[in-house]
This record gives sequence, structure tokens and C-alpha cells, in this order.
Amino acid sequence: MRVNANQWGAYLLEDDTNVLLGAVQRQAKESPGSPAFFSATEGEATYGDLWRAACGIAQGLDRKVPGRGPVLVLGPKSALTVASFLGCLMSGHAYVPVDAELPARRVSDIAGQIEDATMLATCEVPRALRDVLPSGQVIDAAALLSAGVAAGEPCAPLPRERWVGGDETQYIIFTSGSTGRPKGIEVTASNVANFRRWLAGFPVVRDGGRVFLDQAHYSFDLSEYELVGALTTGGCLHAVDASAASDFRALFADLSASGVEVWVSTPSFADMCLADPSFGAGLLPDLRLFLFCGEALHHTTVEKLRSRFGEGVVVANTYGPTESTVAVTYCEIGDAELADPGALPVGYPRRGTELRIVDHGTGEPVPAGQTGEIVIAGDTVARGYYNNPQKTSEAFFSSTMADGAPTRAYRTGDLGFIDKKGLLHCAGRLDSLVKLNGFRIELGEVEGALEEVAGVRHAVVVPATRAGRVTSLCAFVVADKEPGQTGFTLGRALKAELARSLPAYMVPRQIRVLDEMPLNANGKADRKALAASVSR
Repeated sequence: MRVNANQWGAYLLEDDTNVLLGAVQRQAKESPGSPAFFSATEGEATYGDLWRAACGIAQGLDRKVPGRGPVLVLGPKSALTVASFLGCLMSGHAYVPVDAELPARRVSDIAGQIEDATMLATCEVPRALRDVLPSGQVIDAAALLSAGVAAGEPCAPLPRERWVGGDETQYIIFTSGSTGRPKGIEVTASNVANFRRWLAGFPVVRDGGRVFLDQAHYSFDLSEYELVGALTTGGCLHAVDASAASDFRALFADLSASGVEVWVSTPSFADMCLADPSFGAGLLPDLRLFLFCGEALHHTTVEKLRSRFGEGVVVANTYGPTESTVAVTYCEIGDAELADPGALPVGYPRRGTELRIVDHGTGEPVPAGQTGEIVIAGDTVARGYYNNPQKTSEAFFSSTMADGAPTRAYRTGDLGFIDKKGLLHCAGRLDSLVKLNGFRIELGEVEGALEEVAGVRHAVVVPATRAGRVTSLCAFVVADKEPGQTGFTLGRALKAELARSLPAYMVPRQIRVLDEMPLNANGKADRKALAASVSR
């Protein structure tokens, strides 16, 4: 096994069977007492604890689950859940993370797409789920470990040839999707290894041993930033459970003693925290890196973070759909980026990735600097959609890199352009284009115009529809009010401000002022709920 020390001093096993398993195994051997996971509800788990639990779960799955098919892992944020992911990989199974808070119907829908689905539960299975899943399909992870101990099984890893590796699927994450059944995206062990190689070079992360905020649901691929970033560099996951994430008092009490150094979240979650004036360096004195993905990052968010945490804290923006293994671009947002009044860039492409801007209709490249559909090609592009060859063929295709090397490519459905510096800028979604009274409107452009107005912290624009036709636009904003100002008068003032920069047909008919933006389970603005509220 060849070991290379990279420029950051962290060891990368280039030919490891599985980069995540290999890193945890190494850390458990070299520093078994170092912390790997912490939560306020269950305390600390060390790398030794995590590895022993992973080995026990792998041995149990080896007895009970034949073959190498995917295994659903149902549970909250816990060390047992993380160990279950590792145990699946060690026994040759891709893991399918399923949050304990998901509705039973959705879990049933996901399970129904997995052939001969087995569910490994790290929490009590809700009655509603027990009614839709045959008893033989559900395995209690804690009981599995106990049975192994009672049987006197040695706590040893399964042979490496059993591990998930190479082009085998490492995990399947089901997208939320606004319509239809959710799609399961198959990400391979090689995809994850290539992603990890890039991530290990991020500032702060490259030093190793850092504490990562573990806030995103495991069924949201943003969590792979934390799982891979922390556990392959000897770091620790500081888990925030779902109840604490929605309660400022509980959240900040948890964070105050966390030692979190790397913050990973959507911008919306950070904006929610910024609404409380205590969210700053006094609360998180060790924080060194804000890492954002999943949504547009805005000037006001960055400016507030730099003001509260100091300019020495790195604020980084990244971009990438689940289909490209979390993210494929990176850039730090500094004075130069903030000085540009336009939308903030999402970064330069990672090594091993090529970004192409093409005409959606023809697939041909558009002129430099022009907006088109973003196509991603490279070594982190996923295998495709699980058991869905039609959808896979529509979005994924074989291609070549600039040097002629064969690769996979993915049509993102995102709009964007590349500037003269080579930075990617996102410009909304193809499916966020609406037609109102014959005019084509990109909703992201209206949101961007609103967020450029002083005092506006967050804006979401949705179409109001009737009988399948767009009848008007409605904007929801979180904004600072002047003394004595009502939501109605602020909304009217914002409409007047928009009229100075946008054509009349792009100005929303309604602007509703909110105290805070509703978020979905992934920490993003809940556009579906907002749209439903204006189309009733």
C-alpha cells in the first residue's frame, strides 16, 4: 500500500479500498482515544468507539444480509448512525441515509425503490413505518451489536476485499424533488475519494483534527462535507440534532462549548442564526471557516459574518449538485468579491472537473461570458439514478476531458456563466424561468434585485398560479424595518425601489415581509410552502 504525504501534511492513501473506512481505521489504530463524534444528548464517541461499532455492525450485516445490495439506515444524528454507514461500507453495502423525522410515506416510497430493501434502524422505528415495512426488513442496530458481543464475536474488520470500493456505489441519496417520486443518486467510492482529495486542501481542513459543525441532515448531501471532511482528517463531528437546530436557545447553548472550527451549512441557516445578535465570535471563538453550499450566498450575509467574527475568518462559497458529489467549485469571498454589486461567484472548478456552459436546446457551447446551462464533467460525476435508466440517460452522458480522457458528464439544469477570471456565477434554474403575460422572467434575477436593497436580508420570489397559468409574482422578504414602519409600508417601499431597476412586468404584485424565512428539512428556504400559500 503506497502512502503519500501531500503538501498539507495529511496522509492520503491513494490506493485505499475505501478512503473513508481507511481513514477511520488508521485513526482508530494510531489515536483511538481522539474524539470522532459529539452530541449534547449522547456525549462523546472516540475513533476507537466508532471503529469497534462499525466492525460489529459489519459482522452482523454479513450474517443477516446476503449480497451487496444497498441498505437503508434510519436514524437521527448519532455515533451509532455514523457507525452504521461505516458498517454498511465494510460489509459491501452502499448506505441509503434516511432521516428519522421523514414522513412514513416518504420512507416507504424510498424503500419501495430499493430491491429487497433492508433497513438498519439506529432509533425506535415509528409505528407508521412498522406498518409499511415487513418486520423481517428492519434490523435494530443496537441489538445487532449486542448479539455480536453475546456471541463472543471478535471486534475485527471484515477483509478489505469485502469493502465497497472503486466504482461500486458508496451511498445513495434521494433528492427531495418538487414533483413525482424522489430519485436516488448513486455516488461511488471513487467519486468520494476524488472529492476528499480536493476537500483536504481547503484552509483549516488541511490542518487536520478540526471540529466540524454537523448540522445538515444525513439525507442531504451537504452532510458529506462534514462526514468526509472530519473523519478523513482526524477531526470531530459536533452534531446538532433537529430539535436544537430550530430553537435558538438550545442551539446556542450547545454551540457555546462546542469548539466548532469549520461551519458547514446553507446560507439560509446562517441567516437564521445571524438574526440573534449573540451569534458571533463570543459564541464561537474557535471558528475559522464558513463553508457554504446549496443556495445563493449574498453580500449582506458575508458582511455580517465578517463583522461579527472578524476578517480573519474565511468565508467560502461552493457549488455543486448531489449528482457531482457535493460540490465542484470553491472561492473565498473577500473585499474584491464584495465590491462587485452583482451576485457573488460560486468559485473556480476543482482539479479533475471541467465546467461547460451550453445552450440548453442544442447542447452547443455558448460564447464566453454568456449565460447558459451548466454542464459538469469529471471524476466526481455520479454513476446515475438508482434503477432509473431513463432519467439517467436524460441527465448523464459519456464525454471526454480537454486532454481526451474519457469521463462522465452531467446536465445540471442550472443556469450560469463563467467570467473573465474563470469564476463560475450561478443565474438560477431552467425550471425557475416563468412566463407572465408573455414575458420570460428568471425569478433569481428578481430575488437578486431585492437583496441588493439596503436592509433586505433574504428574498424568495414565487409565482402565483391559477389553472396552471402564472398570474402574478409574490415576493417574501426578511428585512430590517425603520422605527414605526409596518410590513405593508416596507413592502410598498421595496416595490418602488425595484421599479427603479427592473421592468414593470418583473416587479412582484405582492411583497410580504416575514420575521424569518421558513426552511425545509435541508436548511433551504421552503419555496414549495411559500408557493402553496399564494396559489390557494
